Amino acid sequence: MNQGILFNDDVNVVENTLTFTAMVNGMIVKCLIVTPPMTDEAALKHFQAHQFDYEMQAEQLIEDEVYEEDGSILLAFV
Repeated sequence: MNQGILFNDDVNVVENTLTFTAMVNGMIVKCLIVTPPMTDEAALKHFQAHQFDYEMQAEQLIEDEVYEEDGSILLAFV
């Protein structure tokens, strides 16, 4: 795991999108996961069950500098 990337414990759900943030060399990067239609509670449970997978995916996208125009990264739903 990259020591320059730290994941915050701040997952949220808004309109079928899970969001959490990462600190990358002192900068905050928003990580987005578009989910299929589900309740907020189900989305949060899904994230908890796959958190490590999402963090690994986010780490790879950050290392490869695959950013959206607004500086966020878009992860694939697993």
